[in-house]
Amino acid sequence: MIREPRGTGGDADRAVSITVNYVIALAITAVLISGLLIGAGGYVEDQRDRVVREELDVVAEQLAAGIADADRLAAAEAVSRSVRVGVDLPRRVARESYRIEVTEIAAPGSEPARHDLTLRAARSDVSVTLTLTTSVDLTEGSTAGGWTVVRLDAANDTLVVADGDREGTLALEPMRGV
Repeated sequence: MIREPRGTGGDADRAVSITVNYVIALAITAVLISGLLIGAGGYVEDQRDRVVREELDVVAEQLAAGIADADRLAAAEAVSRSVRVGVDLPRRVARESYRIEVTEIAAPGSEPARHDLTLRAARSDVSVTLTLTTSVDLTEGSTAGGWTVVRLDAANDTLVVADGDREGTLALEPMRGV
C-alpha cells in the first residue's frame, strides 16, 4: 500500500471540501428562508388589509344606522327639539386609527340629500365608502374614529357628525325659548 506523505494534500483537501459544503448549504438555506419570509410578508399584509376593510365596513354600517336614527328624529321634530345621537365606535380597527369623512353628493331639494360616508384607515391605504340618503341635510366634514355624536344644528337645519362624549347618548331635549 502506498501512502502519501503527510501534509501533501489528501486530508487537507477533505477538510476544505467539508467546510465549503457547509458554507454552501448555509447560503442556500438562507436564500430559501429569505424567499419564504418575503412571500409570507406579502400574504400577511394582504390579510391585514382585508381585516381592516371588513372592520371598517362594520363600523360604517353602525355609523350609518346612527345617522339614520338622527335623521328620523330630526325630520319628525326639527323645529321644536334638539337631536343628539351617540354612536359608540371603536377608536381603532386592526390596531390603527381611522378618519370619518362626510361628503355631499346631492343637496336636498325635491329629492332627499345624498352623501358619501368614507372611513379611511390611517396607516394602510384602505378605505370604505357608503352612500347615505337623508331627509335632513348632513354637514360635510371629517372627524376621528371613536365615540361619535350625530347632532342637529337647528340654526342651519343640518345634521353634524362630530367627536363626542358619552354624556347624553340619545337625547330629545326641548329647546329653550321656543
